[in-house]
Amino acid sequence: MNRRRFLQAGLGATACGALGAFSSATTLTAWGADAAPVKKIPIALQVYSLREYAAKDFAGTMKKIAEMGYEGVEFAGYYGKSAKEVRKALDDAGLKAISAHLGVPQLLDGAFEETVAFEKTLGNSRLIVAGGLSESCKTDAGNQMTAYLFNEIAAKAAKVGMQIGFHAHFNDFADVNGKTAWELFFSRTRKDVIAQMDVGNCLSGGGDPFAEIAKQPGRGQLLHVKAHGKPGTKGAVVASPEDSVDWAKMFELCETKAGVEWYIVEQEDFRDGSDALEACAEAFENLKKMGKA
Repeated sequence: MNRRRFLQAGLGATACGALGAFSSATTLTAWGADAAPVKKIPIALQVYSLREYAAKDFAGTMKKIAEMGYEGVEFAGYYGKSAKEVRKALDDAGLKAISAHLGVPQLLDGAFEETVAFEKTLGNSRLIVAGGLSESCKTDAGNQMTAYLFNEIAAKAAKVGMQIGFHAHFNDFADVNGKTAWELFFSRTRKDVIAQMDVGNCLSGGGDPFAEIAKQPGRGQLLHVKAHGKPGTKGAVVASPEDSVDWAKMFELCETKAGVEWYIVEQEDFRDGSDALEACAEAFENLKKMGKA
């Protein structure tokens, strides 16, 4: 099977599917306010968290995100808006486009140039593939082939001032010859391929996000700050009483080893009776109480 057919059948299909149905959200534990941050990292919101709002009123939703205190956004689709329309909404709200979740086909020949032009209009230089590695990388050969493809795309992206990466989902931490698929993949890719850890997704897949981040020093520029809740909880918000992650430890690791440049809040499900806007605002306020904003 040639490289392109392999991609379309495996990773490409998975990545495109992920844009329509992200992995189920999970949750985390409140941590002590006495943890001293190493440096101040700006906080963005993954717009998928407010997908229903953005679909109805894109520009208004951007303004609501800024009003909560977020400085940037990461996109996973543009709700039918042109690049110029998206950029105007961002500028009007005072937000930065810091990353985009894409499918692999958007980075292949024939689509790459259009993707780059769109993202450069927004002022974004980071193109993150949003799909699980499990299907294409569950064998050593498949893992190696996928890493080869990413290296090829990364080299092309670097020539136009762009950077690609991969976003973690729960099924990226399966064992492949004694290593997780995630670790093996990043051991084979160029150092400029971003390892975008999603803490909640990693934990829900039985992975250890602390160990995985430590194995990829300097490659964690974008961290998905997602809750991983205690058993029986639903829709826990970052650092709420339902949470189970040691965020003090996570933030220290990211700020001393991973080279984090942005924290990205993502809220995929919600407590019964709660609203997406309320949850995203609560997440930011919790981070603010921790001294992160």
